[in-house]
Amino acid sequence: NMGSEGLLHELFGINKSKPNYVLDKTIADIYATSYPYLNEDFIGQYSINRTFFANGDHRKFYNETEDCSSGYNSHDTILSSSYFQTMVYFLYISILLMALIGNGIVCFIVQSSPRMKTVTNYFLFNLALGDILMSVFCVPFSFVPTILLQFWPFGTVLCHLVNYSQAISVLVSAYTLVAISVDRYIVIMWPLRPRITKRYAKCIIGVVWVIALVTAFPIIIVSKLYQPEGWHQKCDKYICREDWSEDSQYFYYTLALMTLQFVIPIFVLCFTYIRIAIAVWGKRPPGEAENSRDQKMARSKRKVDAMKSLVKYDEKNAVKMSKKFTYKRNYIC
Repeated sequence: NMGSEGLLHELFGINKSKPNYVLDKTIADIYATSYPYLNEDFIGQYSINRTFFANGDHRKFYNETEDCSSGYNSHDTILSSSYFQTMVYFLYISILLMALIGNGIVCFIVQSSPRMKTVTNYFLFNLALGDILMSVFCVPFSFVPTILLQFWPFGTVLCHLVNYSQAISVLVSAYTLVAISVDRYIVIMWPLRPRITKRYAKCIIGVVWVIALVTAFPIIIVSKLYQPEGWHQKCDKYICREDWSEDSQYFYYTLALMTLQFVIPIFVLCFTYIRIAIAVWGKRPPGEAENSRDQKMARSKRKVDAMKSLVKYDEKNAVKMSKKFTYKRNYIC
């Protein structure tokens, strides 16, 4: 059991806060009486810096020093298996490299080529920048403390900075996608309306970053190092998490963050792209419309030509008939 006064020996209930020599002597005597088959060297190895775990007939001795150095999941868990660790290493490293290289190329192309500096590409540049920020602060700082070590090794400053940056990157990416969808919506639904200028696009990007910085600001305040009970206390290890003074504050902020980060962007994206799809799929493409119009005009022209031919034919017959009639009339006269 774990008491406030110190670590209690799990089998015999001995408090390890007592002097070392007294505790070592007591443990050695109890082991010698209860387990006569254990020699003195073995008993001496498991003195004050050892913990004895008993579970029925299945007993294991763990070295606390080895446990702390090897990690929280160092004993017979799926996280310690070589296959799992290999897969996790491969996936995390692959995702990090692809995200950095792909988004870095996008930023380089937009920034280096004057021809690529358009309104849409400005938004794509900002989206790539947010994805790079997410890759840098989410992938390694989630992999190492959560999967690899099970504790936070980067200190207090990075605890505040990493959590804050993770929230900012997600908000920037979400609201940049919203800006792109609204820009596409305006272009397609009102094609004759003037497009937004580059200066206005930069202002929109600035507003996106300000909203992200302000929305995520409480996270940098409440992020702290926390030491859970058990292994973390025994090894003096900490984890980085949000420490809210009241549960209601955590609930309302989480609700607001979910609304601003997920609900509103999803609603705007669905509305704009559904309207765009209806507008595009509900009308014939320009080329198809021109072909249909040309076909109608050709049919009308053929009809007109046929009518002209008939009219000319009737005129010729009328002239011939009038000449014959005149000739006969003169002949009779």
